[in-house]
Amino acid sequence: MIKTLLAAEQESELRELLVVASRLNPASTSAVLPESMLESPALRGVPLSSVVPLPAPNGRPLAQLVGVIHRAVEQLGALVVIAPSNKTWRELMSRVAQRMRAGCITDCTRLALEDGRITAERPSLGGAFLEKLEVNKLPVLLTCQLRGVEEQWPEREVKPEVLRIEVASKEEGTLRILSRERFAKSGVDLARARRIVAVGRGFRRMEDLRMAEELARLLEAEIACSRPIASDLKWLPEDRHIGLSGRWVSPDLYIAIGISGQVQHMVGVRNSKIIVAVNNDPSAPIHREADYSVIQDLYVFLPELVKVINERRGRPT
Repeated sequence: MIKTLLAAEQESELRELLVVASRLNPASTSAVLPESMLESPALRGVPLSSVVPLPAPNGRPLAQLVGVIHRAVEQLGALVVIAPSNKTWRELMSRVAQRMRAGCITDCTRLALEDGRITAERPSLGGAFLEKLEVNKLPVLLTCQLRGVEEQWPEREVKPEVLRIEVASKEEGTLRILSRERFAKSGVDLARARRIVAVGRGFRRMEDLRMAEELARLLEAEIACSRPIASDLKWLPEDRHIGLSGRWVSPDLYIAIGISGQVQHMVGVRNSKIIVAVNNDPSAPIHREADYSVIQDLYVFLPELVKVINERRGRPT
């Protein structure tokens, strides 16, 4: 049995990471959490032996945070460190692994304990394939794609021990922050959304996204997008981007409008129960992945679909 250390910034992330860690049958589980989470009543209901306060990544050199996590691993004797697979934690885990001369596997979709060894599955070659890796040496640092799966534990009377680690004012390293630029966040957790309406380059103008937003409102769905809409055009916040380098989702219904369906995007939606594609190009890759395909101009189809939904609900159009 091995000791595990989890790293998270939100309560929902912590709860899902606990589910992931439980599959490894750990001897004990600790967590590195933001200071603001330590007083959360929900923390009493999770099976943690100890917690380490972590200064918020925003505004601090990553080298300082690497030092905190590194020392937490050493003091707790953790052999497996697991964090969410996002931009911040992928970089932090890789830097800690380099400092510890340990292995690091990112973007894991599944962790398991098989014949006494940890195995990890992750996308390979741009998401076209799934590779299975076996961990032969510990410690190991892992980042996992989260899908909004949680578990509730009975509340415990004993709170986890708080282990405080001093943050050095200067850490060795060559990384220097020259400037900071905030990017917009929507504050929506797409991993938990049951219905998603996603938009792509088939939309000609930012103003035209209102058609998709109206459909999402009628379906009580969240709006998401392909990479170019967020990263290139800046029409939607980065946390709305779904795909290999963005969010991975598993809704009951995923409606992709004007999205071609390249493999980098489809990696993020393959766990959807139903995929509906609206694209006027019959050769678009997304039609091969979709459960239902609408081969029609979105500018013709969307207004008609909204009209039909309103009529069936007895609303004026």
